[in-house]
Amino acid sequence: MTATTDQSSTRFRIGDLDIFVRSDLRELIDDFAGLYPGATRAEPAHGPTIRMDVRKVGRRWLRRQRYDIFGDGERIHSDIPAGELLPHLEWGITWRFVVGCTEYVQVHAASMARDGRGIVLAGDSGAGKSTLAAALLARGWDYLCDEFALINPETLELHPYPKALCIKAGSFEAVSRLGLRLSRDRHYVKSIKGKVGYISLSDTDVRIAAPCPVRLVLFPRYVGAGSPQLRPMTRAEAAFHLAGHTLNRDAFGHRVVPVVGQVARNARCFRLDSCGLDETCDLIESVFDETNGDTPCH
Repeated sequence: MTATTDQSSTRFRIGDLDIFVRSDLRELIDDFAGLYPGATRAEPAHGPTIRMDVRKVGRRWLRRQRYDIFGDGERIHSDIPAGELLPHLEWGITWRFVVGCTEYVQVHAASMARDGRGIVLAGDSGAGKSTLAAALLARGWDYLCDEFALINPETLELHPYPKALCIKAGSFEAVSRLGLRLSRDRHYVKSIKGKVGYISLSDTDVRIAAPCPVRLVLFPRYVGAGSPQLRPMTRAEAAFHLAGHTLNRDAFGHRVVPVVGQVARNARCFRLDSCGLDETCDLIESVFDETNGDTPCH
């Protein structure tokens, strides 16, 4: 990515969210648009808007041009090289989403759906959520998000935020074997996460899920060797961990616990020891096919 001096701005529509991106670096706008072709908009829509501004900072002696990233006027990242801007811009948008979009309980999770029923894969960074979401995507599941389970606190339904999937370097080969490819066949550097790449939803035959009830809640961890295993959780355990992974607890306060508690009550809930993708997805699909609207946690 090389620097240009003209200031460019583009408005995008991702799900129900308007995102306005402005930068001195035209190539950054083009890279972001490459993840979301067809999402550009000429006029703002009614609903939440995030404004991202990427500004170059003064040149440093013997260093390349650096940039600061602002979200809704707040500096989010400082001193970022041009070649690392896209993942930091994506992360900045995600952070502003957490702060500003408070109509949903936001659980840190991947969320997918099939046959009008949703699955939540909740966990910390590095648990393999996005890789599992990509694997289910390759099997024809409907997509909600690789970063959030967005739960409507009134209906308890999952809602989509169809951002591009962010894949870490350790999963590049596995994703390639699934028949999915990284957008523009390239990767980026994202601070402590190292190399990451993106799966653009336009590069796959993806269906975006409609709002749907949660019928399976999994807490995955990648164990590497052996066979994948599911370990049943009680309703109380699952609700406790869902509350612990809720990103906007401050916005909902004490209301978080009843919401995630009811979600857990309406779903089957397991810890998932994940290893081989095919075997793990076979296991997920097997237990998912056993679920129905009346199946509670163990």
